[in-house]
Amino acid sequence: MVVRSWDGERVEAIAQALHCDAQTVRRRLHRFETGGIEGLGDRPKAGRPRRLTTEDDSRIIALAKQPPPGRLVRYTDGSLEAREEQKAAQWSLDALAQAAKEAGIAVKRSQIRTILLREGVRWRRTHSWGTSDEKDARPKRVAVVSHYTDPPAGSTTICTDELGPVLPRSFPPAPGWSPNGHRIKAPLEYSRGLEKTWIYGALRVRDGKELTRCAPARNSTNSIELLKLIEADNPTGDIFIITDNLSSHNSLETRTWLAEHPRIHHVFIPKGACWLNLQEGWWRLFRRDAFAGQSFANPSEIDLARRVATAQLNHRAKPWVWGRPPKTRRHYRRLFSYRI
Repeated sequence: MVVRSWDGERVEAIAQALHCDAQTVRRRLHRFETGGIEGLGDRPKAGRPRRLTTEDDSRIIALAKQPPPGRLVRYTDGSLEAREEQKAAQWSLDALAQAAKEAGIAVKRSQIRTILLREGVRWRRTHSWGTSDEKDARPKRVAVVSHYTDPPAGSTTICTDELGPVLPRSFPPAPGWSPNGHRIKAPLEYSRGLEKTWIYGALRVRDGKELTRCAPARNSTNSIELLKLIEADNPTGDIFIITDNLSSHNSLETRTWLAEHPRIHHVFIPKGACWLNLQEGWWRLFRRDAFAGQSFANPSEIDLARRVATAQLNHRAKPWVWGRPPKTRRHYRRLFSYRI
């Protein structure tokens, strides 16, 4: 700015060339005239000076990116060990504050949070729905996946679950834009009473066909009614039902009925691993087609929406394949071009 001013350029031209405000140029030129080169430096700001240096910030960020001292780590020789068994196994703000204190940095948890958010560093570990506190979680997971990938010969794999309770009310619309280009606004949500409705669903994995029914309650009687529909729709071969650990699925009434129908077998998923049930993915498609942007006055209207959406989804049903589909060649070409 000073050199350009010596060359005879006007303040507005200097500001336009340096992409700044004209008042900024005037202020800097005035400070140079009164204080010389020293006047162009940063002046003390108002308030308390910053106590943590940029080096301290870097050390805190490095701590958050390291494994916690109490986490079990498997080494190359196959051994499993934690550096400090008494310390935290997951990073939290308190654990990071304690680790920073031990490293010689006096900092509070609120300051750590501000630093990590400013730098875009995650200190929380992403929760995985695959974790389960059951002792036999791994054998259950293997049994469920094996029925998806390699079911017994002549058998049928069915995923079942319950959706609800669904109340007669207005549902927000699906994400999108109206024909005139404006954002779609959701109507006011409110309930019209305690007319709860539960939707039972059963997904046949090999072709993606779905059976659904509405019920006023979630109990053993309605679970058995769904099993009757499944048995009638699959008249031959064994039927393996992938389901969760709801009490009505393993009640005395349900077990008595299953003893009289030996073709049907329950395969329970581990606790905390709902992602193993493919019916959960089908519910997402169902809610979009049946509920998004709709307003229901009573359970009969919910049942009508259920029947229509089920018929529409069954019309375009495809087999449900376990695992991620392979990437297309187009995906790899675009990825290659982006990296270049």
